[in-house]
Amino acid sequence: MIRIAFLAAALALSAGPVLAQDTPVREGNYYGGGEGGNLSVNLKHIDADIYAISIGTEVPMENDIPGCGGGITGELIMEPSGGNFFVENEDYVAGSSSPLENERYCEITLTFDDEGFLNVQEQNGCLAYHGASCEFTGQLVHESAAG
Repeated sequence: MIRIAFLAAALALSAGPVLAQDTPVREGNYYGGGEGGNLSVNLKHIDADIYAISIGTEVPMENDIPGCGGGITGELIMEPSGGNFFVENEDYVAGSSSPLENERYCEITLTFDDEGFLNVQEQNGCLAYHGASCEFTGQLVHESAAG
C-alpha cells in the first residue's frame, strides 16, 4: 500500500511541469508592418494568463505627406491563441458624433497563428491613441525569429 501511495505521489509530481508547459509564455518584443508603417508589440508576462502590453505604431512622413505615430499600454488576459485588449477612452462622450469621442473603448485583438506570427487587429475606438493615418493592425514576428 505504501508503494502505491509513493508511486502515485511521484507520478503526480512528475506530471506538474508538463501541465505548466501546456500554455506557452508569449513574452517578448514583436515587430512588423502595419497599415502603411511600422508596428511593434511588447508583451511582459505578469502572472498566470495576465500580461502587460505596449503597442506602438508609426507611419513616417513621405513626400510632404504627414506621418503619424502613437501607442497604448495596459494589461490583458492572454489565452494560448491570443486575447482582446481593451482600454477605456478618456475622452469618451456618450452620444457624441466625433470619432475621437464616440467609442467608449479602444479594442485590439491579438491572435497567434500556426506559423508563430502575432496578428494584431484594431477593432474600434483607438483613433485618439494614434491619429488618422495610423492603425494598430498588422502581422508581427517575435524578435528571436526576425533574423
